[in-house]
Amino acid sequence: MTESGMVIIGSGEAGARAAVELRTQGWSGPITLIGEERLAPYERPPLSKRLLFTEEEPSPVFILDNEKLEEYDIDLLSGSSAVGIDRNNCTVQLDNGREIKYHRLLLATGARARKLTLKGSETAKLFYLRTFSDALTLRENLKPGHHIAIIGGGFIGLEAAASAIEKGCSVTLIEHGLRILMRVVPKEIADIVEARHLAAGVEFKFGVSIEKIDNNVEGQTITLGDGTLVHCDSIIVGIGAIPETSLAADCGLEIENGIRVDESLRTSDPYIFAAGDCCSFPHRLYDGRRIRVEAWRNAQDQGIQAARNMLGFNEPFEVVPWFWSGSV
Repeated sequence: MTESGMVIIGSGEAGARAAVELRTQGWSGPITLIGEERLAPYERPPLSKRLLFTEEEPSPVFILDNEKLEEYDIDLLSGSSAVGIDRNNCTVQLDNGREIKYHRLLLATGARARKLTLKGSETAKLFYLRTFSDALTLRENLKPGHHIAIIGGGFIGLEAAASAIEKGCSVTLIEHGLRILMRVVPKEIADIVEARHLAAGVEFKFGVSIEKIDNNVEGQTITLGDGTLVHCDSIIVGIGAIPETSLAADCGLEIENGIRVDESLRTSDPYIFAAGDCCSFPHRLYDGRRIRVEAWRNAQDQGIQAARNMLGFNEPFEVVPWFWSGSV
């Protein structure tokens, strides 16, 4: 057991920014950053954009490379998974049996891709996009002349569509709703985005369900609820994400559309904080209504704010949520 310090579970945007902020604000004790991937912390937005179509050898855009990790004296445990939290003894258990004692703990566990569950999906060749490894695999399947079907008209689906077109593919995007970006932007903005995709050659199918997916010698066939058949070489699924709350729930923290935190990003345990896609939080601009935001900038801002509050600043998170997209 090492000296009690600041422990962060999750080495994405929120976790990496929190680690740096802890040092910037003067914390001199240990900082341990736990990440399941074997890579140093890297930016996620490029995964659905330039990385998919650039002619250059793809590589991550690192937030914290080895030089910066050393500069900030951050102990990165890459390729490690936290499997339990002992709140009584303030320890985190890792999958290799190691225990790490924490003074304060930040959960920056993010979200996982929502999986497609319908007839044929268990044997279909489906692509999800959450990690650098996912992006490399998808990139290899975006070949000029291939027909790509995309299920889901949110940002991931639209950004992947734009990248596939750039790569020389044809694209059919299937959305169960009556338009794209139903949950996140008003119709006026969605119409502008749709028009640009139509001009680039994307075919949209709105207001349709999917009955099944069949594999065949020539590729895959999606049968829609209206009987239409969509023949394609590859299928990209972007139907949302599920907040990763299993560790929090297992140790008895409150869950409400994510890990439930207060205005200072503190969980129901005063020694544990949460930030990014995994947590829901009250915001004064929404009359205190609890929201959860899946966006790069929110993860960055909350990671920084959580770090400050782990050090005792006790400041409410009041940043106005905003986002950008390369799909437009």
